[in-house]
Amino acid sequence: MTAFPPVAELVPQRPPMLLLDEVVAADDDGITCAAVVHPGNLFLVDGRVHASALLEYMAQAIAAFAGLGARASGQPPAVGLIAACRNFELHAEHLAVGDPLQIVATRVFAGAMAEYRAAVTRRGQPLAEAILSVVTTTPVTTVTTPAGSPA
Repeated sequence: MTAFPPVAELVPQRPPMLLLDEVVAADDDGITCAAVVHPGNLFLVDGRVHASALLEYMAQAIAAFAGLGARASGQPPAVGLIAACRNFELHAEHLAVGDPLQIVATRVFAGAMAEYRAAVTRRGQPLAEAILSVVTTTPVTTVTTPAGSPA
């Protein structure tokens, strides 16, 4: 069994925006991540998370996949941007605190823009799926604010 680095070392997101808990599997074509809907979830409203937030879970899985590749090349994680989202289907309306999630992202092609098929399940039941086109910007090193700007 391969041990993977902590997700925080692979993606530019930080709490409370960091939603993934761990990478559970990865190969040259894709990644599988796990997450639990935590009580401090940024998207939690009235005790529930709307299923549309699953798009961010998918995006973070893709970022973790890219982060593994960057790490293998000795580079820090890069910021990625969703350029397009197609065939986004939700199969649930809300998530509850404590829900275990499995997020799978499989690369369809790579280049200046990469495309992934992504899906999220809860206890084996489909919650969401989409095809995401992603562009990657420069690697993240540190975040600074200009003098006199609010931090």
